[in-house]
Amino acid sequence: MDDEKITVTVGDDHVADVNGVAEQLKGAGMHVDEVLDAMGIITGSVPADRRAALERLPGVAAVEAEQTFQIAPPDADIQ
Repeated sequence: MDDEKITVTVGDDHVADVNGVAEQLKGAGMHVDEVLDAMGIITGSVPADRRAALERLPGVAAVEAEQTFQIAPPDADIQ
């Protein structure tokens, strides 16, 4: 099963321990790419069948699929 790129929002009551929440996420199967402690955001990837387990961890406010956007190069024709 392919990994899904996700963004985890840490609950306000756990922002002071965002690194602890990141360790819990790792223990639940998430590959953590980046911890943005000042904002309470953790990015990374997880097998799709493990995502629901992350949502139930203490300190996790939300687990969202990463949003990606693509724009045409500057010399591309207008569509």
